[in-house]
Amino acid sequence: MMTPPAYPMGGGFMPSPNFGPLSQPMGHLPAGYLAPSLQQAVSALTPGLYRAASECRVIRGSSYGAVLANVLGKVSFAVSSNFRIRGHNGRSMPLSLHIRFAGARLSGKTEAHDRFNAPIIEAMKGWRKRWLFDNVLPPTLLRKIRAGSVLIMLSMSEGRDHLDGPLSRSFQDLSDLYDSTLPPFDRADDDDEDLVEHAPDSAIFVTCVNVQDDKNREWLNKHGQSAIGSGYVFRLLMMESDELAIEGAGEQQPEFALRDYDHRIVELVASGLMKLKSMPVNKLPELKVEPAAEHVLRQAQERFKFMASVSAMLPERDTTVFAVRLVANARRIAGCMHVFEGYDGPVSVDTVTRAVTIAEFFGERWLATVFPPKPVPPHVLRGQRLLNYLYARALQAGLHAPSCRKADIEALAPNFGWAKAEMVEAITWICEQGFAQVVPRIENGRRVIKFELLPNSPGFMPSHQGYPPRLI
Repeated sequence: MMTPPAYPMGGGFMPSPNFGPLSQPMGHLPAGYLAPSLQQAVSALTPGLYRAASECRVIRGSSYGAVLANVLGKVSFAVSSNFRIRGHNGRSMPLSLHIRFAGARLSGKTEAHDRFNAPIIEAMKGWRKRWLFDNVLPPTLLRKIRAGSVLIMLSMSEGRDHLDGPLSRSFQDLSDLYDSTLPPFDRADDDDEDLVEHAPDSAIFVTCVNVQDDKNREWLNKHGQSAIGSGYVFRLLMMESDELAIEGAGEQQPEFALRDYDHRIVELVASGLMKLKSMPVNKLPELKVEPAAEHVLRQAQERFKFMASVSAMLPERDTTVFAVRLVANARRIAGCMHVFEGYDGPVSVDTVTRAVTIAEFFGERWLATVFPPKPVPPHVLRGQRLLNYLYARALQAGLHAPSCRKADIEALAPNFGWAKAEMVEAITWICEQGFAQVVPRIENGRRVIKFELLPNSPGFMPSHQGYPPRLI
Protein backbone atom coordinates (compact mmCIF):
# COMPACT_ATOMS: atom_id res chain seq x y z
CA MET A 1 0.00 0.00 0.00
CA MET A 2 1.40 3.40 -1.00
CA THR A 3 0.32 6.89 0.02
CA PRO A 4 0.01 9.86 -2.35
CA PRO A 5 3.17 11.63 -3.48
CA ALA A 6 5.04 13.36 -0.68
CA TYR A 7 5.77 16.29 -2.99
CA PRO A 8 2.91 17.75 -5.05
CA MET A 9 5.24 18.32 -8.03
CA GLY A 10 7.10 15.05 -7.57
CA GLY A 11 6.80 11.56 -8.90
CA GLY A 12 8.25 9.47 -6.11
CA PHE A 13 5.95 7.94 -3.52
CA MET A 14 6.41 8.23 0.21
CA PRO A 15 6.42 4.75 1.80
CA SER A 16 3.27 4.12 3.80
CA PRO A 17 3.61 4.67 7.57
CA ASN A 18 2.38 1.08 7.92
CA PHE A 19 5.22 -0.08 5.71
CA GLY A 20 8.38 1.01 7.40
CA PRO A 21 10.41 1.28 10.55
CA LEU A 22 8.23 3.71 12.48
CA SER A 23 5.23 1.43 12.99
CA GLN A 24 6.86 -1.81 14.14
CA PRO A 25 8.36 -2.71 17.52
CA MET A 26 12.11 -3.13 17.45
CA GLY A 27 13.34 -6.64 16.78
CA HIS A 28 10.09 -7.88 15.23
CA LEU A 29 8.72 -8.04 11.73
CA PRO A 30 5.00 -7.49 11.18
CA ALA A 31 2.77 -10.48 10.59
CA GLY A 32 2.75 -11.32 6.90
CA TYR A 33 5.90 -9.22 6.36
CA LEU A 34 7.16 -8.87 2.82
CA ALA A 35 10.27 -6.97 1.83
CA PRO A 36 9.72 -4.01 -0.54
CA SER A 37 9.20 -5.00 -4.13
CA LEU A 38 11.32 -3.66 -6.96
CA GLN A 39 8.51 -1.32 -8.00
CA GLN A 40 8.21 -0.04 -4.42
CA ALA A 41 11.96 0.56 -4.28
CA VAL A 42 11.85 2.57 -7.51
CA SER A 43 8.82 4.49 -6.27
CA ALA A 44 10.69 5.35 -3.07
CA LEU A 45 13.22 7.41 -5.04
CA THR A 46 12.97 11.13 -4.44
CA PRO A 47 10.88 12.95 -7.08
CA GLY A 48 13.60 14.06 -9.51
CA LEU A 49 15.26 10.66 -9.52
CA TYR A 50 11.93 8.87 -9.75
CA ARG A 51 10.92 10.84 -12.84
CA ALA A 52 14.29 10.21 -14.51
CA ALA A 53 14.15 6.49 -13.69
CA SER A 54 10.58 6.17 -14.95
CA GLU A 55 11.36 8.02 -18.17
CA CYS A 56 14.38 5.82 -18.82
CA ARG A 57 12.17 2.78 -18.38
CA VAL A 58 9.51 4.11 -20.77
CA ILE A 59 11.83 5.44 -23.47
CA ARG A 60 14.78 3.03 -23.30
CA GLY A 61 12.81 -0.01 -22.15
CA SER A 62 15.37 -1.07 -19.53
CA SER A 63 14.15 -3.28 -16.70
CA TYR A 64 13.35 -1.59 -13.41
CA GLY A 65 16.28 -3.36 -11.75
CA ALA A 66 18.78 -2.08 -14.31
CA VAL A 67 17.34 1.42 -14.02
CA LEU A 68 17.43 1.50 -10.21
CA ALA A 69 20.98 0.16 -9.90
CA ASN A 70 22.44 2.38 -12.59
CA VAL A 71 20.78 5.63 -11.58
CA LEU A 72 21.93 5.18 -7.98
CA GLY A 73 25.47 4.35 -9.07
CA LYS A 74 25.85 7.35 -11.37
CA VAL A 75 24.27 9.77 -8.90
CA SER A 76 26.61 8.46 -6.20
CA PHE A 77 29.59 9.37 -8.38
CA ALA A 78 28.27 12.90 -9.04
CA VAL A 79 27.43 13.75 -5.44
CA SER A 80 30.29 12.06 -3.59
CA SER A 81 32.78 14.70 -4.74
CA ASN A 82 30.59 17.38 -3.14
CA PHE A 83 29.71 16.06 0.31
CA ARG A 84 30.22 13.36 2.88
CA ILE A 85 27.62 12.33 5.46
CA ARG A 86 27.79 11.99 9.21
CA GLY A 87 27.73 8.40 10.40
CA HIS A 88 26.03 6.96 13.48
CA ASN A 89 29.27 7.30 15.45
CA GLY A 90 29.73 10.97 14.62
CA ARG A 91 32.43 10.39 12.02
CA SER A 92 31.82 11.29 8.40
CA MET A 93 31.60 8.70 5.66
CA PRO A 94 31.68 9.05 1.86
CA LEU A 95 28.58 8.98 -0.28
CA SER A 96 30.14 6.45 -2.65
CA LEU A 97 28.16 3.26 -3.31
CA HIS A 98 29.37 -0.10 -4.54
CA ILE A 99 26.60 -1.65 -6.66
CA ARG A 100 26.40 -4.83 -8.72
CA PHE A 101 23.38 -5.55 -10.88
CA ALA A 102 23.16 -9.16 -12.02
CA GLY A 103 20.52 -9.22 -14.72
CA ALA A 104 19.24 -11.63 -17.29
CA ARG A 105 20.16 -11.32 -20.94
CA LEU A 106 18.01 -8.65 -22.61
CA SER A 107 17.36 -6.91 -19.29
CA GLY A 108 18.40 -3.52 -20.66
CA LYS A 109 21.63 -3.29 -18.66
CA THR A 110 23.58 -1.54 -21.41
CA GLU A 111 20.82 0.97 -22.22
CA ALA A 112 20.45 2.05 -18.59
CA HIS A 113 24.22 2.13 -18.01
CA ASP A 114 24.94 4.22 -21.11
CA ARG A 115 22.06 6.67 -20.65
CA PHE A 116 22.77 7.52 -17.01
CA ASN A 117 26.52 7.66 -17.69
CA ALA A 118 26.20 10.07 -20.63
CA PRO A 119 26.14 13.39 -18.71
CA ILE A 120 28.99 12.25 -16.45
CA ILE A 121 31.22 11.51 -19.45
CA GLU A 122 30.41 14.93 -20.88
CA ALA A 123 31.05 16.74 -17.58
CA MET A 124 34.37 14.95 -16.94
CA LYS A 125 35.97 15.85 -20.28
CA GLY A 126 38.05 18.60 -18.74
CA TRP A 127 39.39 16.45 -15.90
CA ARG A 128 42.98 15.51 -16.69
CA LYS A 129 43.20 12.51 -14.39
CA ARG A 130 41.97 9.06 -15.40
CA TRP A 131 38.57 8.58 -13.74
CA LEU A 132 36.64 5.82 -15.58
CA PHE A 133 37.78 2.20 -15.37
CA ASP A 134 36.36 -1.14 -16.40
CA ASN A 135 38.27 -4.41 -16.18
CA VAL A 136 41.38 -2.93 -14.57
CA LEU A 137 44.08 -4.78 -12.62
CA PRO A 138 44.46 -3.82 -8.94
CA PRO A 139 48.07 -2.53 -9.22
CA THR A 140 47.11 -0.27 -12.13
CA LEU A 141 44.09 1.09 -10.28
CA LEU A 142 46.06 1.83 -7.11
CA ARG A 143 48.92 3.39 -9.07
CA LYS A 144 46.49 5.78 -10.79
CA ILE A 145 44.87 6.75 -7.49
CA ARG A 146 48.22 7.39 -5.82
CA ALA A 147 49.19 9.53 -8.80
CA GLY A 148 46.23 11.82 -8.12
CA SER A 149 43.11 10.15 -9.57
CA VAL A 150 41.03 10.79 -6.46
CA LEU A 151 37.65 10.60 -8.23
CA ILE A 152 37.10 7.20 -9.83
CA MET A 153 34.22 5.09 -11.06
CA LEU A 154 34.41 1.41 -11.94
CA SER A 155 31.55 1.12 -14.41
CA MET A 156 30.66 -1.61 -16.88
CA SER A 157 27.58 -2.37 -18.92
CA GLU A 158 28.61 -6.03 -19.17
CA GLY A 159 31.19 -6.89 -16.51
CA ARG A 160 31.56 -10.55 -17.33
CA ASP A 161 35.34 -10.37 -17.64
CA HIS A 162 35.56 -8.28 -14.48
CA LEU A 163 34.24 -11.17 -12.39
CA ASP A 164 37.03 -13.33 -13.84
CA GLY A 165 39.63 -10.73 -12.98
CA PRO A 166 41.62 -10.21 -9.76
CA LEU A 167 40.04 -6.87 -8.83
CA SER A 168 36.66 -8.51 -8.20
CA ARG A 169 38.27 -10.57 -5.44
CA SER A 170 40.70 -7.97 -4.05
CA PHE A 171 38.42 -7.71 -1.05
CA GLN A 172 40.66 -5.81 1.34
CA ASP A 173 41.51 -3.14 -1.24
CA LEU A 174 37.83 -2.80 -2.18
CA SER A 175 36.83 -2.47 1.48
CA ASP A 176 39.41 0.30 1.99
CA LEU A 177 38.25 2.14 -1.11
CA TYR A 178 34.60 1.79 -0.05
CA ASP A 179 35.55 3.87 2.99
CA SER A 180 37.53 6.28 0.74
CA THR A 181 40.78 5.09 2.34
CA LEU A 182 43.77 4.24 0.19
CA PRO A 183 45.16 0.73 0.71
CA PRO A 184 48.62 0.72 2.29
CA PHE A 185 51.69 0.58 0.09
CA ASP A 186 53.21 -2.79 -0.66
CA ARG A 187 56.85 -3.58 -1.31
CA ALA A 188 56.49 -2.97 -5.04
CA ASP A 189 55.81 0.71 -4.30
CA ASP A 190 58.48 1.27 -1.65
CA ASP A 191 61.19 2.34 -4.11
CA ASP A 192 59.14 5.19 -5.55
CA GLU A 193 59.77 7.82 -2.88
CA ASP A 194 58.05 10.61 -4.81
CA LEU A 195 54.89 8.51 -5.15
CA VAL A 196 54.91 7.64 -1.46
CA GLU A 197 55.42 11.25 -0.41
CA HIS A 198 52.73 12.79 -2.59
CA ALA A 199 50.09 10.06 -2.58
CA PRO A 200 46.68 11.33 -1.41
CA ASP A 201 45.25 10.15 1.89
CA SER A 202 41.76 9.44 0.54
CA ALA A 203 39.89 8.98 -2.72
CA ILE A 204 36.36 8.52 -4.02
CA PHE A 205 35.76 5.11 -5.57
CA VAL A 206 32.27 4.28 -6.88
CA THR A 207 31.42 0.96 -8.50
CA CYS A 208 28.39 0.30 -10.69
CA VAL A 209 28.96 -3.00 -12.46
CA ASN A 210 26.37 -4.78 -14.59
CA VAL A 211 26.84 -8.50 -15.08
CA GLN A 212 24.81 -11.45 -16.24
CA ASP A 213 23.11 -13.43 -13.51
CA ASP A 214 24.75 -16.75 -14.38
CA LYS A 215 28.22 -15.20 -14.12
CA ASN A 216 27.38 -13.66 -10.76
CA ARG A 217 26.28 -17.04 -9.37
CA GLU A 218 29.48 -18.60 -10.71
CA TRP A 219 31.52 -15.89 -8.94
CA LEU A 220 29.67 -16.47 -5.68
CA ASN A 221 30.23 -20.22 -5.91
CA LYS A 222 33.97 -19.65 -6.35
CA HIS A 223 34.63 -16.67 -4.12
CA GLY A 224 31.55 -16.23 -1.93
CA GLN A 225 33.07 -17.68 1.23
CA SER A 226 36.20 -15.54 0.89
CA ALA A 227 34.07 -12.46 0.21
CA ILE A 228 31.98 -13.14 3.31
CA GLY A 229 35.04 -13.80 5.46
CA SER A 230 36.67 -10.57 4.32
CA GLY A 231 33.52 -8.58 5.04
CA TYR A 232 33.55 -6.84 1.66
CA VAL A 233 30.47 -8.52 0.23
CA PHE A 234 28.41 -7.09 3.12
CA ARG A 235 29.29 -3.61 1.82
CA LEU A 236 28.17 -4.46 -1.71
CA LEU A 237 24.65 -3.59 -2.81
CA MET A 238 23.88 -6.57 -5.01
CA MET A 239 20.70 -7.28 -6.90
CA GLU A 240 19.94 -10.31 -9.06
CA SER A 241 16.89 -10.11 -11.31
CA ASP A 242 15.38 -12.17 -14.11
CA GLU A 243 13.27 -9.24 -15.34
CA LEU A 244 13.48 -8.51 -19.07
CA ALA A 245 13.45 -5.19 -20.86
CA ILE A 246 10.39 -3.94 -22.67
CA GLU A 247 10.12 -2.29 -26.06
CA GLY A 248 10.67 1.35 -25.23
CA ALA A 249 9.12 4.32 -26.96
CA GLY A 250 12.50 5.42 -28.29
CA GLU A 251 12.56 8.66 -30.27
CA GLN A 252 8.78 8.72 -30.42
CA GLN A 253 8.77 10.23 -26.91
CA PRO A 254 10.99 13.22 -26.09
CA GLU A 255 13.07 13.31 -22.94
CA PHE A 256 12.15 15.80 -20.24
CA ALA A 257 13.03 14.30 -16.84
CA LEU A 258 16.22 12.79 -18.25
CA ARG A 259 17.31 16.20 -19.51
CA ASP A 260 16.72 17.59 -16.02
CA TYR A 261 18.83 14.71 -14.71
CA ASP A 262 21.60 15.55 -17.21
CA HIS A 263 21.62 19.20 -16.17
CA ARG A 264 21.78 18.37 -12.47
CA ILE A 265 24.55 15.79 -12.93
CA VAL A 266 26.67 18.28 -14.90
CA GLU A 267 26.16 20.86 -12.13
CA LEU A 268 27.17 18.40 -9.42
CA VAL A 269 30.22 17.12 -11.25
CA ALA A 270 31.42 20.67 -11.97
CA SER A 271 31.03 21.77 -8.36
CA GLY A 272 32.63 18.57 -7.12
CA LEU A 273 35.69 19.00 -9.31
CA MET A 274 36.12 22.53 -8.00
CA LYS A 275 36.04 21.27 -4.41
CA LEU A 276 38.53 18.50 -5.10
CA LYS A 277 41.01 21.05 -6.43
CA SER A 278 41.03 22.85 -3.07
CA MET A 279 40.54 20.12 -0.47
CA PRO A 280 41.19 16.40 0.08
CA VAL A 281 38.34 13.94 -0.17
CA ASN A 282 38.18 13.33 3.59
CA LYS A 283 37.70 17.08 4.21
CA LEU A 284 34.64 17.58 2.02
CA PRO A 285 31.64 19.29 3.70
CA GLU A 286 29.59 16.98 5.89
CA LEU A 287 25.83 16.43 5.72
CA LYS A 288 24.08 16.03 9.05
CA VAL A 289 21.07 13.78 9.66
CA GLU A 290 17.98 14.86 11.58
CA PRO A 291 17.67 13.20 15.02
CA ALA A 292 14.30 11.71 14.03
CA ALA A 293 15.91 10.31 10.88
CA GLU A 294 18.65 8.72 13.00
CA HIS A 295 15.87 7.01 14.94
CA VAL A 296 14.50 5.62 11.66
CA LEU A 297 17.93 4.20 10.85
CA ARG A 298 18.28 2.61 14.30
CA GLN A 299 14.92 0.91 13.96
CA ALA A 300 15.79 -0.21 10.44
CA GLN A 301 18.95 -1.85 11.73
CA GLU A 302 16.94 -3.97 14.16
CA ARG A 303 14.56 -4.99 11.39
CA PHE A 304 17.44 -5.83 9.04
CA LYS A 305 18.97 -8.07 11.70
CA PHE A 306 15.72 -9.95 12.12
CA MET A 307 15.23 -10.19 8.35
CA ALA A 308 18.65 -11.83 7.99
CA SER A 309 18.12 -14.23 10.89
CA VAL A 310 14.73 -15.37 9.60
CA SER A 311 15.22 -15.49 5.84
CA ALA A 312 18.83 -16.70 5.69
CA MET A 313 19.25 -18.24 9.17
CA LEU A 314 22.54 -16.38 9.57
CA PRO A 315 24.47 -16.65 12.83
CA GLU A 316 24.12 -13.68 15.16
CA ARG A 317 27.50 -12.19 14.29
CA ASP A 318 26.74 -12.18 10.56
CA THR A 319 23.23 -10.78 11.05
CA THR A 320 24.75 -7.85 12.95
CA VAL A 321 27.35 -7.24 10.22
CA PHE A 322 24.66 -7.48 7.52
CA ALA A 323 22.39 -5.00 9.32
CA VAL A 324 25.12 -2.48 10.15
CA ARG A 325 26.46 -2.45 6.59
CA LEU A 326 22.99 -2.22 5.06
CA VAL A 327 22.08 0.72 7.30
CA ALA A 328 25.33 2.42 6.29
CA ASN A 329 24.32 2.01 2.65
CA ALA A 330 20.85 3.37 3.44
CA ARG A 331 22.54 6.40 5.00
CA ARG A 332 24.64 6.89 1.87
CA ILE A 333 21.63 6.47 -0.43
CA ALA A 334 19.76 9.08 1.61
CA GLY A 335 22.70 11.48 1.30
CA CYS A 336 22.89 10.89 -2.45
CA MET A 337 19.21 11.67 -2.96
CA HIS A 338 19.38 14.69 -0.61
CA VAL A 339 22.26 16.26 -2.56
CA PHE A 340 20.86 15.41 -5.99
CA GLU A 341 17.53 17.07 -5.18
CA GLY A 342 19.30 20.12 -3.76
CA TYR A 343 17.57 19.93 -0.38
CA ASP A 344 18.74 22.31 2.33
CA GLY A 345 19.66 21.48 5.91
CA PRO A 346 20.15 18.03 7.43
CA VAL A 347 18.88 14.87 5.76
CA SER A 348 15.19 14.52 6.63
CA VAL A 349 13.03 11.69 7.91
CA ASP A 350 11.27 11.59 4.53
CA THR A 351 14.50 11.08 2.59
CA VAL A 352 15.88 8.54 5.06
CA THR A 353 12.64 6.55 5.04
CA ARG A 354 12.81 6.39 1.27
CA ALA A 355 16.45 5.28 1.43
CA VAL A 356 15.63 2.60 3.99
CA THR A 357 12.96 1.21 1.66
CA ILE A 358 15.46 1.03 -1.20
CA ALA A 359 18.16 -0.50 1.01
CA GLU A 360 15.70 -3.04 2.41
CA PHE A 361 14.87 -4.15 -1.12
CA PHE A 362 18.57 -4.54 -1.91
CA GLY A 363 19.06 -6.38 1.38
CA GLU A 364 16.37 -8.94 0.60
CA ARG A 365 17.83 -9.52 -2.87
CA TRP A 366 21.33 -9.73 -1.38
CA LEU A 367 20.24 -12.43 1.07
CA ALA A 368 18.49 -14.41 -1.65
CA THR A 369 21.60 -14.21 -3.84
CA VAL A 370 24.39 -14.77 -1.32
CA PHE A 371 22.47 -17.25 0.85
CA PRO A 372 19.95 -18.88 -1.50
CA PRO A 373 17.35 -21.05 0.20
CA LYS A 374 18.49 -24.62 0.67
CA PRO A 375 16.21 -27.53 -0.20
CA VAL A 376 14.04 -28.45 2.76
CA PRO A 377 14.78 -32.02 3.98
CA PRO A 378 11.92 -34.49 3.29
CA HIS A 379 11.35 -35.23 7.00
CA VAL A 380 10.91 -31.48 7.66
CA LEU A 381 8.38 -31.18 4.83
CA ARG A 382 6.46 -34.13 6.28
CA GLY A 383 6.61 -32.61 9.75
CA GLN A 384 5.28 -29.29 8.48
CA ARG A 385 2.49 -31.02 6.60
CA LEU A 386 1.47 -33.07 9.63
CA LEU A 387 1.60 -30.03 11.91
CA ASN A 388 -0.54 -28.09 9.47
CA TYR A 389 -3.08 -30.92 9.45
CA LEU A 390 -3.19 -31.18 13.24
CA TYR A 391 -3.32 -27.42 13.69
CA ALA A 392 -6.26 -27.12 11.24
CA ARG A 393 -8.17 -29.92 13.01
CA ALA A 394 -7.61 -28.25 16.37
CA LEU A 395 -8.95 -24.93 15.11
CA GLN A 396 -12.03 -26.59 13.60
CA ALA A 397 -12.74 -28.39 16.87
CA GLY A 398 -12.13 -25.26 18.95
CA LEU A 399 -9.48 -27.02 20.98
CA HIS A 400 -6.75 -24.98 22.70
CA ALA A 401 -4.24 -27.79 23.23
CA PRO A 402 -5.54 -31.02 21.66
CA SER A 403 -4.00 -34.37 22.39
CA CYS A 404 -4.44 -37.92 21.17
CA ARG A 405 -2.71 -41.25 21.40
CA LYS A 406 0.58 -41.36 19.56
CA ALA A 407 -0.43 -44.71 18.09
CA ASP A 408 -3.53 -43.08 16.59
CA ILE A 409 -1.37 -40.47 14.84
CA GLU A 410 0.95 -43.17 13.52
CA ALA A 411 -2.06 -45.03 12.15
CA LEU A 412 -2.76 -42.04 9.85
CA ALA A 413 0.42 -42.68 7.84
CA PRO A 414 -1.35 -44.36 4.87
CA ASN A 415 -3.65 -41.32 4.54
CA PHE A 416 -0.57 -39.21 3.78
CA GLY A 417 1.05 -41.83 1.57
CA TRP A 418 3.80 -42.39 4.14
CA ALA A 419 5.32 -45.40 5.77
CA LYS A 420 4.95 -45.69 9.54
CA ALA A 421 8.65 -44.81 9.97
CA GLU A 422 8.13 -41.60 8.00
CA MET A 423 5.20 -40.65 10.25
CA VAL A 424 7.40 -41.25 13.30
CA GLU A 425 10.04 -38.97 11.77
CA ALA A 426 7.41 -36.25 11.28
CA ILE A 427 6.23 -36.57 14.89
CA THR A 428 9.82 -36.42 16.12
CA TRP A 429 10.51 -33.25 14.13
CA ILE A 430 7.38 -31.54 15.48
CA CYS A 431 8.48 -32.31 19.03
CA GLU A 432 12.05 -31.12 18.34
CA GLN A 433 10.69 -27.76 17.22
CA GLY A 434 8.78 -27.34 20.47
CA PHE A 435 5.34 -27.52 18.86
CA ALA A 436 4.28 -30.70 20.68
CA GLN A 437 5.39 -33.32 23.16
CA VAL A 438 5.06 -37.08 23.58
CA VAL A 439 4.33 -37.97 27.21
CA PRO A 440 3.01 -40.99 29.18
CA ARG A 441 -0.43 -40.52 30.76
CA ILE A 442 -2.79 -42.67 32.84
CA GLU A 443 -6.24 -43.14 31.32
CA ASN A 444 -8.82 -45.43 32.95
CA GLY A 445 -6.05 -46.93 35.01
CA ARG A 446 -3.93 -47.77 31.97
CA ARG A 447 -0.66 -46.19 30.86
CA VAL A 448 -0.84 -44.70 27.35
CA ILE A 449 1.56 -42.62 25.24
CA LYS A 450 -0.01 -39.29 24.28
CA PHE A 451 0.90 -36.80 21.57
CA GLU A 452 0.00 -33.28 22.75
CA LEU A 453 0.22 -30.00 20.87
CA LEU A 454 1.56 -27.36 23.25
CA PRO A 455 -0.67 -24.32 23.89
CA ASN A 456 2.27 -21.86 23.95
CA SER A 457 4.01 -23.18 20.86
CA PRO A 458 4.38 -20.86 17.83
CA GLY A 459 1.60 -22.78 16.14
CA PHE A 460 -0.91 -21.39 18.64
CA MET A 461 0.47 -17.84 18.89
CA PRO A 462 -1.82 -15.09 17.63
CA SER A 463 -0.39 -13.77 14.37
CA HIS A 464 0.37 -10.30 15.79
CA GLN A 465 2.93 -11.76 18.19
CA GLY A 466 5.36 -12.78 15.46
CA TYR A 467 5.90 -15.41 12.84
CA PRO A 468 3.68 -18.51 13.01
CA PRO A 469 5.40 -21.67 11.84
CA ARG A 470 5.75 -21.99 8.11
CA LEU A 471 3.01 -24.51 7.42
CA ILE A 472 2.38 -26.08 4.05
